[in-house]
Amino acid sequence: MVRATVFSPRSRTETTTGTLVMGIMARSPKSSLRNSRFDPMKTDIVMPEMLAPVVPPSDTFNPSTDSLHAAMRPIIMLAQCFSMFPVCGVNKPDASYLRFTWRNPKILYTLISFLGVSLVSIGNILRLFLSGLNSTKMTTFVFYVTAMVTTIMFVRLAMQWPCLALTWEKLEREFTSRHRRISKTTLAIRFKIVTAVVMLLALVEHSAAVLSAYISAIECAAYRGETDVVGTYFQSQFPQIFTIISYSLWKGIMVESINILSTFSWNFVDLFLILISIALADQFRQLNSRLYSIRGKAMPEWWWAEARSDYNHLATLTRRVDCHISSIVLLSFATDLYFICIQLLFSFNPIRGIVRKIYFCFSFGFLLARTTAVSLYAASVHDESRLPAPILYSVSGSSYSNEVSRFLTQVTTDNISLTGMKFFSVTRGLVLTVAGTIVTYELVLVQFNSVQQVDQSNITNVCESFQMY
Repeated sequence: MVRATVFSPRSRTETTTGTLVMGIMARSPKSSLRNSRFDPMKTDIVMPEMLAPVVPPSDTFNPSTDSLHAAMRPIIMLAQCFSMFPVCGVNKPDASYLRFTWRNPKILYTLISFLGVSLVSIGNILRLFLSGLNSTKMTTFVFYVTAMVTTIMFVRLAMQWPCLALTWEKLEREFTSRHRRISKTTLAIRFKIVTAVVMLLALVEHSAAVLSAYISAIECAAYRGETDVVGTYFQSQFPQIFTIISYSLWKGIMVESINILSTFSWNFVDLFLILISIALADQFRQLNSRLYSIRGKAMPEWWWAEARSDYNHLATLTRRVDCHISSIVLLSFATDLYFICIQLLFSFNPIRGIVRKIYFCFSFGFLLARTTAVSLYAASVHDESRLPAPILYSVSGSSYSNEVSRFLTQVTTDNISLTGMKFFSVTRGLVLTVAGTIVTYELVLVQFNSVQQVDQSNITNVCESFQMY
């Protein structure tokens, strides 16, 4: 006797649905999904379409246009025009061509520039011993010593840059398959815009300094009855050189060239930190965009493991970058803090002429703006690294897993930021700390330097020294 089995439409539907669900779970590339509990009554469960990327990926990664190497290419070439960052292979399509070698004309150019700055610094030291110490002479000395140290730091960075850029490019290539581009403008365009703004303002500031000094040279030449205004300009602008050696026009041009290279390096330090901070924050921003796109949805454990792995890669990259540039961060904040205090100190002196007043106000404002920009852009790396926390806090109980817990622990406890050789971390709170430090140091400088203030309304004092740095 054969027993007939009758399947009702409902039972066939349930069987088919169960088979479909089990088949999807079996075919999933993530083994952890097999252990997930599936409840058809949960409305926040994401169905098979969740296995595809939630955020549409970017186009195919092209290292010649989409990488940090491509974005930094024109900036590094600009730096090399001023004897900085002597790395080879910058014009190549990707970071694998980058290399550093001592047998390189760029290194020779850098060494010649370093030798020139060193000679000027030695002249400053001799001047300090021969004529005594005051705030103006000390500021000039600090300016050229900073240029020397900057050159050394960027030579060291050039030695490490090929490996760092290649590591960054590999991470960018991997992220392209999962993360979409947030900004409509590419990283290279943003770098060019920021560089153009900073360098243009630096050019205006330096031109105003030269114009102010030349006006003072005209007044001094008339006061002394001299006809060589250019000679008066060079001798008054660089007394640390022309009180030791005799003046000639070609020597004056050489020293002025060294001064231009030093001024560029001083500005380039802040520009470089701004650009690196923008690039790092952009990587975190792409990951955060992917996380915010699944807010309110229940994702499987393998998805959170993948997101946590991406975050961990970015944290590792940030630490590696910080290891290479933390000394540059410390130098930037130290010199900017010093020059802000000195400019505030000089502001207590009477300033003759509208041109000098405009130059002083513009120079001081540009210095404040540059320091603030470095602080905020560098702090944005830390800010972006904290943004996944609200998403992780809002994960529903049905999809909460060990990966979510580990991810949340790392985000809330790991301090991901740029540092000044581990002495301080660059966060938004640092801006207020720097402001308070400036006020404190300024009060000390005013008390100890009150006897050294120079009356700029006196033409004799102006002829003795009208150099800021």
